[in-house]
Amino acid sequence: MKVAVVMQDTRGLYGAEKATVELVRGLRHLGIDMETWLLEEERLTGGGESVLAKAFAAVGPVRRFGVKGRISRELARKLRTTAETDGIEVLHSTGYKADVHVAMAAGEEARFAIVSTVHGWLFRRWAWKEQLFYHADLVALRRFDRVVLLSDFYERLLRRRGLLPTQLARIPSTVAVEEVSPGDARRELYADDVPFTFGMLGRLSEEKNHAMALRAARHLDRLTASCPRPWRLLVAGTGPLRDRLGALAKRLGVADRVEFAGRMEADAFFRRVHVLLQPSTIENRPMALLEAGAWGRPVIATAVGGMPEMVEDGVTGRLVTAHRWRGPRELAEAMRSYWVNPESARQQGETARRHLLEAPGPESVWQAYAEVFRTARKP
Repeated sequence: MKVAVVMQDTRGLYGAEKATVELVRGLRHLGIDMETWLLEEERLTGGGESVLAKAFAAVGPVRRFGVKGRISRELARKLRTTAETDGIEVLHSTGYKADVHVAMAAGEEARFAIVSTVHGWLFRRWAWKEQLFYHADLVALRRFDRVVLLSDFYERLLRRRGLLPTQLARIPSTVAVEEVSPGDARRELYADDVPFTFGMLGRLSEEKNHAMALRAARHLDRLTASCPRPWRLLVAGTGPLRDRLGALAKRLGVADRVEFAGRMEADAFFRRVHVLLQPSTIENRPMALLEAGAWGRPVIATAVGGMPEMVEDGVTGRLVTAHRWRGPRELAEAMRSYWVNPESARQQGETARRHLLEAPGPESVWQAYAEVFRTARKP
């Protein structure tokens, strides 16, 4: 079976990109002939080497398709011609730009099947361009042979938006838990001279809601003012909000509590972090939560999107409201509960890791995708 993964070259390596790279790696391991087609929009090609292209090139062949604007009929024709010439049996897209172009490429009578994985949308009602792209993606997805979903939240959403149950396949993503050995790191982390550290890992963009974490840090600073035991907030990642978040930390008076560390690999990050914070405004099935579980770290997350399916409140972490005003105070109280009782953080992290170890691993995900591709293929 010959499959081409189609994705916009965002030039970064975030949750959806990491998951797609690992999917290509895994399906090649199963013997499926995989290659990656990256859509390179002219306005995004500056700024040095593409980290995403380099990551895909490490796991298999990569082909680049240039495009001048957001939507291009010429690109769609090129995708179709290439697929038919190369004998591609399945085009597998992710992201609205790839979905729309793949749907256009398939037309009415393509000889190849089209499959998409939905990693999610931002749902910002005031951002009219995002709303336009969201609705364009929905129209495109209705034409796909199969659509893979990572969470029950998005499955219910797409069924309400008109996709048929027979189109949908829920395949929750996961990580290779057994490849992580957090024992030594945990012992070092809980040494007496190590500050209790909360951390955020991911792109510095609006939907990740770093501002809520900074406001929670201000509340926590006040709650812990009488106690000398230290705590810190480690913010790892790059993105458009870096300067604005730094300025907000200073304005809130917590700049001395917060470290903006830039891009960090998961192992370096979790060796320093006791509790992961994920106060996002919307999420599907974020990779950071899976990585936290693999490293034996509890999570404090907002109860939005697919995260309530991943965090068992009071067992593997805490769920708080995403409300603009109540959220920071709830988050601060949850942070304080772990700071006061570090043993609860240790125990809940160990529970989260055990739950992941008991769940189906990456190979089951690859097998499920292979079955989706097989059943979607044209006769």
